[in-house]
Amino acid sequence: MYWYIEALKHYVDFRGVAHRRAFWMFIFVNLVFSVIIAMIETLTNNPGWLDAVYSLLTITPFLALATRRLRDTGLPLWSFLVLLIPMIGVLILIYFLCLPSQPRTLLMDKEGAKV
Repeated sequence: MYWYIEALKHYVDFRGVAHRRAFWMFIFVNLVFSVIIAMIETLTNNPGWLDAVYSLLTITPFLALATRRLRDTGLPLWSFLVLLIPMIGVLILIYFLCLPSQPRTLLMDKEGAKV
């Protein structure tokens, strides 16, 4: 739940990186909430507007987190364009999001603090 709340807090932060665990925990909790909402809608014969509203509210945090995750794997932002490939584009993007993080060097200023 921690990673889900962190993603929602940083929903407009497209800079930086997101580690694999942060991304997939957000996806997992988001999936659980979506299933719960779908079950509630099914039990109440609701037409599905609640799930649509939830999806609209979580699309920006997902895009920000996916952008940071792609950057963490060392891939450029244009990697999202694989979604334009019919049928296998989503699978390729999932593969990209599963890649391990790239090692980074820490940048230090003159006083020795992390930049």
